[in-house]
Amino acid sequence: VVSGLGTPNGLAFAPDGKRMYLSDSNTEVRTIWCFDYDVDDGVCMNRRLFASTHGSPGRPDGACCDAEGGYWSAHIDGWRVVRYTPDGLIEREIRLPVQWPSMCAFGDADLGTLYITTIRRGGASQEWPDQPLAGSLFACRPGVQGIAEPVFNFARSG
Repeated sequence: VVSGLGTPNGLAFAPDGKRMYLSDSNTEVRTIWCFDYDVDDGVCMNRRLFASTHGSPGRPDGACCDAEGGYWSAHIDGWRVVRYTPDGLIEREIRLPVQWPSMCAFGDADLGTLYITTIRRGGASQEWPDQPLAGSLFACRPGVQGIAEPVFNFARSG
């Protein structure tokens, strides 16, 4: 259990499953942490700063990892998705024509397409002349592959 979170987001696991990422989108926090993760016991430990978005456009929201260990973070209110190296450095960014990207995930048969969801504030009835594509789903081929998400195994007792 991780305490002291305002708006937890960006939960993702490195390809080997031994590193777990978690972000907080709260406007005061704007931080991504990295943990060591015990795959067998499902325990995270050794919480440490991975990246802070204070002073940069947007806040970390939904995220995923790629097969090379890169961490992709949708930066809500920042018009972009950012790829961090395993060392927490920004390796690249994908600029978007919308202010609120909310989540990114890899898909397609080869896991080579990055899908990006976005938010349209105020619902479909609200006009956004400067952002007509707000609320759209975007797709791109960033040149790296994603990793397959593990299948959830729910066992109900009794």
